[in-house]
Amino acid sequence: MKHDELDRVVNALRPATVDELADAAYERRPDAALVRARAGTSAPSPHPARRRRPAYALGATAVAAAAAVLVAGSLSGGHGGARNGPNGTGGARTFLLASAETAARQPATHGTCWYSRTRMWQDLVPFKLGPGVPTPKVERRRTFQARTASSTEDWRCTLPGGTGMRFRTHLPLDVRVTFPTKKDEAAWKAAGSPPLDVNGGTTATKPHTVTYDKGSHLVNPEIGSHEIEWRTVPKLPATKSGLEAYLRRLWQQDREGGAHGYTAPADFGQYVFVSAWDLFMAPTTPGTRAALYRILADSSSVHLTGRIRDREGRSGVGITAQGTDVRLVVDPATGRLLDYEQLPDLARGAAGEYLAFERQGWVDRIGTVPSS
Repeated sequence: MKHDELDRVVNALRPATVDELADAAYERRPDAALVRARAGTSAPSPHPARRRRPAYALGATAVAAAAAVLVAGSLSGGHGGARNGPNGTGGARTFLLASAETAARQPATHGTCWYSRTRMWQDLVPFKLGPGVPTPKVERRRTFQARTASSTEDWRCTLPGGTGMRFRTHLPLDVRVTFPTKKDEAAWKAAGSPPLDVNGGTTATKPHTVTYDKGSHLVNPEIGSHEIEWRTVPKLPATKSGLEAYLRRLWQQDREGGAHGYTAPADFGQYVFVSAWDLFMAPTTPGTRAALYRILADSSSVHLTGRIRDREGRSGVGITAQGTDVRLVVDPATGRLLDYEQLPDLARGAAGEYLAFERQGWVDRIGTVPSS
């Protein structure tokens, strides 16, 4: 992003208080609505911090990604070290504090069911043998490149009287397939035009609905190795001091060694950043979202990657952190999270993901959709 362009974005948002404060991917389901796992890299590490999600089967909806690499797309500013200036830590602090003020002004809402519609892209690449790369069966050794996209609808509901919860997922929706070249499409046809992987099945999978009420483990947000019980999300601290104290307790526990072998990075800001999207996409209160932005604003490792358009054509500002391969895309006008992106780490056999949040909000019952 050009300096003058970013200045215009920030200046348009800046409230008075901000001025004052000056398996390579096999058997994997990255969709946040249905998969939760505990994993991560120990710190210190030469690799970027990332949170992996090995697949958890949910009846017939377990997804075989089959060497899919969910590429986050080109990062206009890269994921280099922290920098000062409009695209660096100074610009990030100003932008995040402005986003906090914007988030705090949003009206508090509530309802019976939290609705979310997301869209996920998978970049399917040809199989390439390499160190640490599992060898798939012959019929799954892809010889072409393709990109698939599909959407998912979720309802996460509290039962009457608060006696329990019920979750419903509808997927895969609006499935699309594209090929980067005619040669790739010809190779796909020569292979017999096999169904391609999408979130929730393959391109041959009919949209289906899954309803379950066996607890909220599969949809609970995560901070490090800790699950945040779904029903307690709206009760998270709504002040910076309160939320930071809570998150630091979790961080300190994970520094000593968390669940599933996870060890938190030494940088508290990095620890919060790689998990922040889970809280931004959950029904946190405006106060909690504002507090989260303020905590990120205090981190010297967080910086901006520039003004971008996501794969749905929406304009936003990219935010990343030193030592991570994660980028969040935020709408500067509303403070709303538009996208979560994670680059693949092929050397470690870790896929990436690109997830766009199309619509979210409270509704009164399963099957209904918020108006905006």
